[in-house]
Amino acid sequence: MAGFPHTEIARRLSDGDAAATTEGKGAALEDVVQCSFCKIRGIGFLRRDVTNNAGSAEIDILLFNQRHPLGLPFLPDYLIFECKNWAAPVDSATVDTFIGKIRSCRLELGILVAANGITGNPAERTAANDIIRRAFDRDNVKLLVITRQEIEAFRRTKDVVALVRDKFGCLIMGLASV
Repeated sequence: MAGFPHTEIARRLSDGDAAATTEGKGAALEDVVQCSFCKIRGIGFLRRDVTNNAGSAEIDILLFNQRHPLGLPFLPDYLIFECKNWAAPVDSATVDTFIGKIRSCRLELGILVAANGITGNPAERTAANDIIRRAFDRDNVKLLVITRQEIEAFRRTKDVVALVRDKFGCLIMGLASV
């Protein structure tokens, strides 16, 4: 397996910073997510920027998970991602909309890559953090949030796996994520 592309990731993040449009910024973050996660054993690419037949919802990235023991065996077979390369934290309404997409796909888990995190205090479960906890408590819908700072720290595939494992564990135990 080839080495982890952390220099390519840094370059694409920089490209996104310099992009003149929100589409360009978003595409750069989507490239980074696809590049990072598809390096994990058992994870593969299926679709990107897919809109449903009604034209009412778009999924940024859809990956498959073969549950390789050294990959993400604790996650479901399909992983949907929402990427928000925003200067501000992602708000409650946007988090709630993505949770609705997870439900409409009949999945139990989604991953929100929010460059600057989400609104509210994780320990106090306020704002967007409250939306995530209520979805889990009510419907067993799990939403993991990954930030740009966390992505920038990736140096090996094991770093991606460790972060996702930790975030998943924190979510199911009702702990504030790191």
